[in-house]
Amino acid sequence: MRIKTFVAAAVLGLPAVASAQSPDTLSLEGRNALSVGFGLNGSSSSSASADGTASHSDGQVAAIAFSHWIRPTIAFEVTAAVLGAEATAAPGRTYNNSLTPLLLGFSVSPRSFAITRTLRPYLSAAVGPYIHTVSQVSGGSTSNEVESSAGARLGVGANWFVARHFLVGLEGDYHAVHKFDHPDALTKDPSGFGLLFKLGFAWGGK
Repeated sequence: MRIKTFVAAAVLGLPAVASAQSPDTLSLEGRNALSVGFGLNGSSSSSASADGTASHSDGQVAAIAFSHWIRPTIAFEVTAAVLGAEATAAPGRTYNNSLTPLLLGFSVSPRSFAITRTLRPYLSAAVGPYIHTVSQVSGGSTSNEVESSAGARLGVGANWFVARHFLVGLEGDYHAVHKFDHPDALTKDPSGFGLLFKLGFAWGGK
């Protein structure tokens, strides 16, 4: 009787033991990714004439991000982006203007969202300064102005780990930025949506 009881307990316990010992195929813990994003919804224009050249870009132009998964589904992220830029050059004068956020945040890739082991939708949030930089050279004089404003970014997207060390992704963001004290054409309405196509290099993890 004791032998039968022991065998029955062992059989009933096998699924739990197997489950406990099976690897977590959806875990991203320990993985790192360095990605570059290219804006898909911005607008840009350029012109050239005898008087000089000019270029202007609105919306999320580009971004670079580093991600490190500190938990199976949670990653710490550092991001820098360009949300707008303009430049002009003429005889004896150059002018450059850009808006660049430097953000720290987290992303979550829930197991319940996973389409496959390698195709992982995620949600992200980050905060930090949005830095407005203006530089101008005219004749023999040079001027530089830097102003920053607090802001936050909320995002939703998906990473596709195509291979062990290569990923592609798509991300939609909303940037909520506090108004600048000295707004110009680039920063008078800095908040808005952005859409990025990403290419990245991944390493580490299981």
